[in-house]
Amino acid sequence: MSISIKVEDESSVAIHIQGNFDFSLFSDFRESYINLVGKYSIFKIDLSHVEYLDSAALGMLLSMRSSVGDGCTIKLCGANDFISNILKISRFDKLFVIE
Repeated sequence: MSISIKVEDESSVAIHIQGNFDFSLFSDFRESYINLVGKYSIFKIDLSHVEYLDSAALGMLLSMRSSVGDGCTIKLCGANDFISNILKISRFDKLFVIE
């Protein structure tokens, strides 16, 4: 499990998650974006290497959405079919951009 951050351009930053996205990443996930709030308007969460996502991860994404504010866009990118289905069932497609 790991989280890495990559600045893509002056308005966009990508947060890459690898392994299981669950409660064990709570602190690391929050630290990955909290100091970037106000500096970037687009946050891309790369889920292409996530094997498992649980309700704690969904809660962390909702918390992130509250923290970054309405002026920012959060894109959930690269999710496999299983995770995409969880996001759709949870109606996250109404709250986030899913790519």
